[in-house]
Amino acid sequence: MDKTNELEKVLLEAIKRLDINMFEEFYVFVEGCSDYKKISFIKDLEIVLIKFKKLGDTFLESNLGVCSRCNKGCFGYQLIGNNSRNYIQILFDKTEKRIQGVKECTDLKTTSIIKDLNLRIYINDYQDPNSEEFVPF
Repeated sequence: MDKTNELEKVLLEAIKRLDINMFEEFYVFVEGCSDYKKISFIKDLEIVLIKFKKLGDTFLESNLGVCSRCNKGCFGYQLIGNNSRNYIQILFDKTEKRIQGVKECTDLKTTSIIKDLNLRIYINDYQDPNSEEFVPF
């Protein structure tokens, strides 16, 4: 298995465990974004993971999907709180040789339909249609 896929698995596992420290430790190996963008994403992700914990979640379940809008054709994940059933949608922006970033997906089409989903939690306010900062795609 190549290093890109291994890094994706570790970063995904950190999010699923709600472990921002583990995520941050391995996110330094992401090569395609600036330190500022990394710090900003980690800070935003930490806020989201804290929300999941406050809602009683102890881990996130993953559901594979494909982006149909922002990064059309890229694989991503819908990550669902084990108790709250709230969820986030993320993509790993990558090439064959490296991960360039992790970001929120605007329109992820999942392979499995989960019927008991609750609310979507947005990592970035500009993605949230209920936010004053919302920017329509």
